[in-house]
Amino acid sequence: MKVKISRFFGVFYISFIGVLIILPEPVFAQNKMQENSEFTVNQSKQAKKALRNQNAVKKEAFSGEYTLGKDDIIEINVRRHPEFSGRFPLGVDGKIQYPFIGDIDLSGLTKTQASAKITSTLSVYVESPEVGVTILEYNSKVVYVVGMVARPGRYSMRAEFMPVREAVMDAGLPRENVASLRRAVIIRPLEGDKPIVKKINLLNLLYNGELKINYDLKSGDIVYLPSTALYKVSTVLSQIVAPFYQSSSAYNTYEEDVLYRDQPRRD
Repeated sequence: MKVKISRFFGVFYISFIGVLIILPEPVFAQNKMQENSEFTVNQSKQAKKALRNQNAVKKEAFSGEYTLGKDDIIEINVRRHPEFSGRFPLGVDGKIQYPFIGDIDLSGLTKTQASAKITSTLSVYVESPEVGVTILEYNSKVVYVVGMVARPGRYSMRAEFMPVREAVMDAGLPRENVASLRRAVIIRPLEGDKPIVKKINLLNLLYNGELKINYDLKSGDIVYLPSTALYKVSTVLSQIVAPFYQSSSAYNTYEEDVLYRDQPRRD
């Protein structure tokens, strides 16, 4: 009897130890998966934060030399070799179709770098080629100015960055709703994330000379000058009152024609 009891407790003890050993494994695995998931989420948040900091609207240290891109048009001049000279547009892939050679990728290169690459390519066919590259049309980098400006639209850039003051002056300052300059915003779209929105008081920049807020725009940025509530109200009122002014003006003209038509004019 004692032997059976001892065997029973022995089996029970071994089973209990086995359960203790087996149970923590899924719990440990679950905790480990949770930690990995949290680490991935934190890593993703840090990457997004770094991307937003990198693309923050600010004054850049330098304007940046223009780099070629799609739709730009360049002129290549090879001295003593007119067969290799001419005007060449960059396609959507950033390549030019060069005679006798084929496609040359110039996307992301400055004018100097493009000249060096073409020189290197031509050196296989021409002895000591002298190559000059000129940008004829700047089409690959643009900013958009919309809202209460005289000429809303897209404006080409001639460098990697464009000061916001230059963009607004090109678009024309508002003649009526000047207060919209105080509420201007710069919108910088980000692929796969929310756009960056930066408020800017253009009145302080343009009329008080606060150059520290003359932020540099990147290609694709949008400058928006919103309409103010007061301007909307005044526009509606002017549309209501305008017919009365027109009828009054017509009446005055008729009265002058009838009463004073026979009187000599005073020059």
